[in-house]
Amino acid sequence: MKAAFIEEFGPPSVIQYGDLPMPQMGPEDVLVKVSAVTVNPIDTYIRSGSFETHPQFPFVIGRDMAGQVVETGAKVKQLRAGQWVWSNNQGYAGRQGTFSEYCVIRENLLYPLPDGSDPVETVAVVHSALTAALGLQLKADLQTGETLFVNGGDGNVGTAVLQVAKTLGAKVAVTSASQEKTKWCKELGADAVINYKTEDVTEAVHAFAPKGVNVYWDATGQPDARRAVEAVAQRGRIIFMAGRGRDTILPVGTFYVRNCTLFGFTVTEATTEELAECASIINKWLACKTLKAKIALRLPLSDAAKAHYLNESGSLFGKVVLHP
Repeated sequence: MKAAFIEEFGPPSVIQYGDLPMPQMGPEDVLVKVSAVTVNPIDTYIRSGSFETHPQFPFVIGRDMAGQVVETGAKVKQLRAGQWVWSNNQGYAGRQGTFSEYCVIRENLLYPLPDGSDPVETVAVVHSALTAALGLQLKADLQTGETLFVNGGDGNVGTAVLQVAKTLGAKVAVTSASQEKTKWCKELGADAVINYKTEDVTEAVHAFAPKGVNVYWDATGQPDARRAVEAVAQRGRIIFMAGRGRDTILPVGTFYVRNCTLFGFTVTEATTEELAECASIINKWLACKTLKAKIALRLPLSDAAKAHYLNESGSLFGKVVLHP
């Protein structure tokens, strides 16, 4: 089969495209013909070697996948040949990735695609949707009628959080400085879009929620604990899920007096049970057409190195989707 893979860590140029043997199936495995894959920042960290993992080389890159079941192992009970499925948990923890014509994936890490869902749209949103599900529902427990502020709300994760929060009945403010991205956020239902280049964000958040926001989500690489604590209401919840290598000062007095909670998490550390719970939530959103994807570019799988380069450049608005 054709695949995009690496034999050493490094820049996008280390990605090769060529023939690899078909993966071997076990009794609890499912063989899937891949239809679409995408690139996430975590994929570039793994490829570069900056995210600690111990892959077996040659290592097929990629985390997310949408495709069609070809064959099932003897102990597989829930999935069948011909069924459309998706996954967003490959390419780490000893598992080969998804950038190939075929994947072998354990049944408990593979999820049925709801009827009527577009595989391409799905693969472009599931990683961000997983982040939103973990943060908003499993961590912060966002409730109907609450207020949410997303710093970095116009990115892939931020817009997923925005969409999910609106579905849950929250009032949402986000930051953006791009006219195109601001328009997109408003189309997705943002109640307020704050231009962080021309406005005082602290004052704008206070105007949006005078008593403080219930949930403060920072999706940027520069989370500021003082700004977050000062922006939340009593019993406010704060989420930091980006900013590797970033240090910030926590104003402890204000933090505990306001009875705040600070959550930090990565989707890579989610357990199989948490992944399954989030997949069930995501499938409800997919079935209801809650999640809209912003696809910037579609490429053949042979352009995997280009896709990684573009992702790291920050020059695209939306996701790169690739097809074997």
